[in-house]
Amino acid sequence: MSVRIPSSILTRNNLVNISQVQARLAVTQERAASGLRINRPSDDPAGAARASVVRSEAAAHAQFAKNVDRARARLAAAERALVAASDVMVRARELALQGANGTLDASTRASIAEEVAVLFEELVSAANTRHESGWIFAGTANGAPAFSVAGSFSGGAPPTVTYDGDASEIEVSVGERPTVTVTLDGRRVFQGDADGDGVPEAGREDLFAVLGDLWQALTNDDADAVRATLSRLERGQRQLEMERSRLGAFGARLEAAGARLADAKVEDVRLLSATQDADTVQVLSDLVNQETALRATLEVAARTLRPSLLDFLG
Repeated sequence: MSVRIPSSILTRNNLVNISQVQARLAVTQERAASGLRINRPSDDPAGAARASVVRSEAAAHAQFAKNVDRARARLAAAERALVAASDVMVRARELALQGANGTLDASTRASIAEEVAVLFEELVSAANTRHESGWIFAGTANGAPAFSVAGSFSGGAPPTVTYDGDASEIEVSVGERPTVTVTLDGRRVFQGDADGDGVPEAGREDLFAVLGDLWQALTNDDADAVRATLSRLERGQRQLEMERSRLGAFGARLEAAGARLADAKVEDVRLLSATQDADTVQVLSDLVNQETALRATLEVAARTLRPSLLDFLG
C-alpha cells in the first residue's frame, strides 16, 4: 500500500527550500551590489575584525597626512618670512655702503636713514608673520605677536623691540612616533639670542638693534659709525641663511614622512581590499547559479503543489 504525503507537509518543505535558496541569493545579490564579501560582522567575524584594524590604521595614516600638509604650509609661511627678512638685510647693507661714503652730506644721510626706518618696520612685520590662527615665531605662546615695539624713530632714538613669545618650537606628529619641528624660535632668529639671556650669541646679531644703530649713525651723520654696521649686517644675513637651512632640513623630513604615508595609504587600500572585497567573477557566477536554482525550486514546488483528483478524494 502506498503512503500519500499530506499536501501541508509538501507545502512546508517547499517553502523551507525556497526560503533557503532566496536567503543565499539575497546574500549574493548584496555582495554583487556592494562589491564586498563582508557586509556585516556575521558574514566573517575574523575578517571583519581584521578589516576594522586596517580601517583604524588607515584613519591614523590619513590624520598624519593632514598633519604633514598643514606643517608644509606652516614651513612655507616661515620661509617666506625669512626671505622677506633677508631682503631687508641685503637692502640695509646696500644703504650702509652708501652712507659710509665720506663724500655724502648730512641731508643725504638723513634721507637714507628714512629708508632704513621703513626697512625696520618691514623686518618687524616679517618677524610677526601670522599663519592660520597663530604667530609663527612666537613658539607655543602664539596667541599674540611674537615681537612688540616701543618708541618710534621720531623720538630721536630708534625703537626697541621685545620678544613676547617663548622658546618652544612646535612639533607635529607625522607617524606613530616621529615628529617634525615646524617653527623656529623667533628670539634666536631675529635677535640672535638662543639662551634667553638678552645677549646675542657669538657670531649672531640682534637684527632690530643693527638696523636701529644704522639709522642712528645715519641720522648723526657719522660715517665711521655707519661703516661699523657693515660687518654686523653681514652676520645678520648669515644668521638668517642658517635659519633657512634649518627650515630646509625640517622640510626634507616632512617630505620623507609624506612619502612614507603615501606608501602606507596604498598598502592600507590593498589590505582592506584583500580582507573584505568580494571576488567579482565568483559572485557573478554564484548569482547566475542561485537564480537558476531558485527558478528550479519554484518550478518543482509548483508541480508538487498542483491539485489533483486524489487531493480531493483524500
